[in-house]
Amino acid sequence: MIKFFGSLFITTALLWSAHSFKEHRYIYSIDKHLELSGSIVFESDKMEIYYTEPQIRRIVYDGSSMDTYEHDILTQHIDLASQPMMQLYMRFIFQLYQGNFKVLEENFNIVYEDDTVRLTPIPPADKVIVSVEVIRQNKVIKKIMMKMSNGDEITLDIAP
Repeated sequence: MIKFFGSLFITTALLWSAHSFKEHRYIYSIDKHLELSGSIVFESDKMEIYYTEPQIRRIVYDGSSMDTYEHDILTQHIDLASQPMMQLYMRFIFQLYQGNFKVLEENFNIVYEDDTVRLTPIPPADKVIVSVEVIRQNKVIKKIMMKMSNGDEITLDIAP
């Protein structure tokens, strides 16, 4: 489940457009660093993440479920209503990358410092996330650094 959290933490601030990203992920449980890349596309209530490296994979989130595809073959379907913490997390990811910090105030204390936005989770989000730092340039998200409660760390560099 945590593996999917990292996979889903890839996005940007604009709707209806694709953005490239590079992801560096540290997985604490196996003490391993991974480098991934791909793109993300947003629609009004949906996001699709396309990984191109190191393997081809697509993740689709539509507000109520999350599907993972490997080479266009469905490999996992998650009904988010049956997993409230994952549902909370997915909503967080979607809103974060939309740049909708106002909505995130329900689950995070948010501090704005010049081009940096720092998010500290409050219960129940603190069960999954330790901290999030978002670097923006002219209000466009450029970099996201996230620490998870399981020890994982994710850094995303987002291209325009």
